[in-house]
Amino acid sequence: MAKAIMVQGTMSNSGKSFVTAGLCRVFRQDGYRVAPFKSQNMALNSYITREGLEIGRAQAMQAEAAMVEPTHWMNPILLKPTSSMGSQVIVNGEVYDNLSAQEYYKMKDSLAPAVMEAFNHLAAENDIVVIEGAGSPAEINLAENDIVNMGMAKMADAPVILVADIDRGGVFASAYGTIKLLPQEDQDRFCGIVINKFRGDVEILKPGLKMLEDLTDKPVLGVLPMEKIDVDDEDSLSDRLNRKTRQEGIDIAVIRLPHISNFTDFSVFELIKGVSLRYVTDKRELEDPDLIILPGTKNTMADMEWLIESGLESAIKRCARNTRVIGICGGFQLMGKELHDPDGVEHGGDMRGLGLLDISTIFKGDKTRTRIHGTIEEEHNIYHLDKRVVEGYEIHMGVTENLGTALPMILLEDGRTDAYMTPDGRIWGSYLHGIFDNEELAFGLVHQIMEEKGIDPEEDELSIAEYKEIQYDKLADLVRNNMDMDRIYRILFGDSAEASSAEETGGNEEDEEDENRIGCGGIKDDTSGIGLVHLYCGDGKGKTSCTMGLTVRACGSGKKVLLYQFLKDNKSSERKIIDKLQGIRVIPTLPMKKWTFSMTPEELEELHRQNDAMLDQLIALAPDYDMLVMDESLYAIDRGLLSEEKVIDFLEHKPVSLEVVMSGRNPSQRLIDHADYVSEICKRKHPFDRGISARKGIEK
Repeated sequence: MAKAIMVQGTMSNSGKSFVTAGLCRVFRQDGYRVAPFKSQNMALNSYITREGLEIGRAQAMQAEAAMVEPTHWMNPILLKPTSSMGSQVIVNGEVYDNLSAQEYYKMKDSLAPAVMEAFNHLAAENDIVVIEGAGSPAEINLAENDIVNMGMAKMADAPVILVADIDRGGVFASAYGTIKLLPQEDQDRFCGIVINKFRGDVEILKPGLKMLEDLTDKPVLGVLPMEKIDVDDEDSLSDRLNRKTRQEGIDIAVIRLPHISNFTDFSVFELIKGVSLRYVTDKRELEDPDLIILPGTKNTMADMEWLIESGLESAIKRCARNTRVIGICGGFQLMGKELHDPDGVEHGGDMRGLGLLDISTIFKGDKTRTRIHGTIEEEHNIYHLDKRVVEGYEIHMGVTENLGTALPMILLEDGRTDAYMTPDGRIWGSYLHGIFDNEELAFGLVHQIMEEKGIDPEEDELSIAEYKEIQYDKLADLVRNNMDMDRIYRILFGDSAEASSAEETGGNEEDEEDENRIGCGGIKDDTSGIGLVHLYCGDGKGKTSCTMGLTVRACGSGKKVLLYQFLKDNKSSERKIIDKLQGIRVIPTLPMKKWTFSMTPEELEELHRQNDAMLDQLIALAPDYDMLVMDESLYAIDRGLLSEEKVIDFLEHKPVSLEVVMSGRNPSQRLIDHADYVSEICKRKHPFDRGISARKGIEK
């Protein structure tokens, strides 16, 4: 079963989702199978899994950070507010019922078995489960039958990290009060405090941190600086919804509906150069944008009433004479002429829509919930796309029909028509959430607007997938560099545990040779004929670079070198030259068809057997060489894929003149004791933090 650790907050939007995602990526980088989990989430931003089940968008984001497929096990209960007093309750990805807050509170303890079934499923498949709480654990009026904060921590037997937001002020009071309001058994579950969103000099903060530790008897595990890292936000507290300023270039105005959902559909536009995205709640703010977007909503008819009452209905219709308008899901329904709810599914009754599309929507009890592909009709390929296939997911109540003059735009793979447009293509709507994640469509739309305005589109836009990976890695670096990860690993695995790392891609950074600082070193002239043992370790990039540099130096001095790289693919740039050096014999790496984290126990056992057999071969060959280099052997040992006992026995009985070089993360104390050089590499700064990807010949 997996080890569990929980992240709770002093308040909503303190950074729980952010820290959870960061820990997921750090653990994944360190070679662990990790999954996020939130027993109960209240949010209108949701996601449809590959199985067609609905979960909170935050857990899908955290799964991306963990580099795993999102599943309904990660969020067994999702509450989607339909009014100020009630929510649609989704259990294990499917609609359970629409309940008032009081009705749900009375029955939620009956959902504990479903919560534990989901948690146990993840725990059986992973090494670590990172659990996110909700709101604050100090909501003492809700403590009875709690299944999302301390109640969940008890069920999972998880230590708890408390995240406090210093940017809002009162951080010491909120952290102290949260802990001290709880009964002692709950206080004992806190393993530490993380201060989030800090601006300024941390040295000034340290006296306060010491007092907080003394008052709470809990260590401060880290102070996370305020840094712009763009990952999907969980709910309407998102700062991005407060963006109202119009900037130069293309102006996109998203109508911030009272029940707005899945606003992350439009994040892609923030990545395109020359585009500004803002959210509008008032008709005076709308002005004359280049594009109006009507987003998803959990209550289409209630939000239509709001559009009418706020005056935005007439403002949008005025702009639509010259401005493009696009609606997604509930926004698509709003664009029609008619809205009908005969069974009271959402609101009840009949209502007019904006009348921008000649369509009508009837709300029915069944909820459409699926991931699906579609094809843009050739004759309606308004952005002249080379790739007309689009992908997205549907989450909606209701069926939309063409009243006669709307043109079908997208044909879904199951035969349904998804999107409709006006004849000129300037106004259209679709049910597909995530439709703008189809990059060619998003860029085609923006470039068409730019061309009409006489703006030259900038080239080389960063792909959405690349951008997300950069952001997740930046988040991991923020967590790794500002939180005590060694202590967190000890909390998870005990005092003797150390963090491990799947450095299957090898070290990268070029390091300046300087024998007086950590991370370098080299072979000194060996006049005694005694071979020594080197370990290159640490969490920074550059271990393999140092190892390869040492290999070349030894070869250049006339030494014969035997080299083997564990868990690598024979494709790194340094191999192209090292393979050609006559003084170095490189044993080709065993073929690996998949990453170790995706291997079955049987496959891992076989890989362990193969690595041990390779070690036996290296030991047999070693007496004929001056140096044996075993790149990433420390990682292989740490992950149980190479026998430490066999390695130590070799070091104790190796030929006296043989120099042995090993690299990787987390050497055990026994290995350190058998080494003569232990060089630890730590990262101070890396261009990847600024979004610069690995460059061939430099980092790869």
